[in-house]
Amino acid sequence: MDRHIVCLQIPSFQIALARSADSALRNRPVAVAPIHTPRALIRELSLEALHEGLQPGIALEIGRLICPGLRVIPPDSSLLHAAHHELQQRISGIAPTWESIRPGSLFLDLTGTTRLFGPPIDTATRISRELIDQQKWPSLIGLAGNKLVSQLAATTLAKPPQVLSIPPGAEASFLAPLPTLYLPGLQRSHVARLSQRLEDLNLHTLGAIASISFAQLHAALGDPANLLHEWALGIDSSPVHSPITQPTIERSAYLDPDEVDDALVLGRLHRLLEQICTTLRQQQRVCRLIMLTVRHSDHVEQTAQQILTQGTYWEIDLQPVLTGLFYRSFRRRVRLTRLTLQVSRLEAPSQQLLLFDEPAAAVLPRAHRLSLALDQIRAQFGEQAVAWGRTLRWR
Repeated sequence: MDRHIVCLQIPSFQIALARSADSALRNRPVAVAPIHTPRALIRELSLEALHEGLQPGIALEIGRLICPGLRVIPPDSSLLHAAHHELQQRISGIAPTWESIRPGSLFLDLTGTTRLFGPPIDTATRISRELIDQQKWPSLIGLAGNKLVSQLAATTLAKPPQVLSIPPGAEASFLAPLPTLYLPGLQRSHVARLSQRLEDLNLHTLGAIASISFAQLHAALGDPANLLHEWALGIDSSPVHSPITQPTIERSAYLDPDEVDDALVLGRLHRLLEQICTTLRQQQRVCRLIMLTVRHSDHVEQTAQQILTQGTYWEIDLQPVLTGLFYRSFRRRVRLTRLTLQVSRLEAPSQQLLLFDEPAAAVLPRAHRLSLALDQIRAQFGEQAVAWGRTLRWR
């Protein structure tokens, strides 16, 4: 059975997210960069900004001089990862297996789905159309028989939305004119020496590499020739790896107005912790990692995390850890606009078996029994029925 691998890329993903929320940013030069300092470096650029002569990595103040009409948006990692998670949810009903490359980019394995969804090219086109119609996310999609060729097909496309399909047997002819720098493996710093060696040998394209024998290539490059020769011919047997089944639970709070008072912010954090612990107890899972991200009003984010020596779903165990994470991340006396609390490394709790027939709740510590009682009250009367005093916003 022929493989059908899709490489889905949403170029400049954070800019695409900003444009879907603000139509005034469309068709304008846009950059992603920290805005609290003029010496910040540009991280991401729209196609219009690239046409103005800008490049990722240059200083923001230089970018403004080159392009006076440049619109700058601050980086937002929480928004980026939330949108990437939404993207995965959207394609989960179409692709049995998918693999994340980076936020906004995925490999999809459509092998064997023809009877369910039709030809893979139609499925890929439908995915692209739905992302545009529903999310306003323009995408580049490459379809081929393996990951390497599909990724290069998506990379060579000029402007989204576009779909390019490479039929079986046409891989070598498609790759022949492409520069060797297009290969994903040659974009890493630790193989810069190999890139220089190819330059010295006048092997500038994949077709040039494929035209010489493997013995000659191995004599010139050594062991890297094994993989490089296969890539030049369009051969890539690597599978699409399913994401590791490692669920997370995340809760966020927006502070309006922005807040800088420690007691009030901790109160909001403790409320988020209560919500997460309640969910953990309902799912009968404990967490082994807790992570806190705070976002300041000047768009700077700080993150702190803590690995727990023993999994737990009790507030009494996690509150001291959360307080420590807060003071580790909140080191700048600049008002906060958002708090994001996440727990991961979830697993089933290890419970002690009872020696005698007595209610399990009766042997729990008082603080644990109180948490269970609050869960029951909120389940019956709603989350606002009862709250700890520390979670209230007093003025």
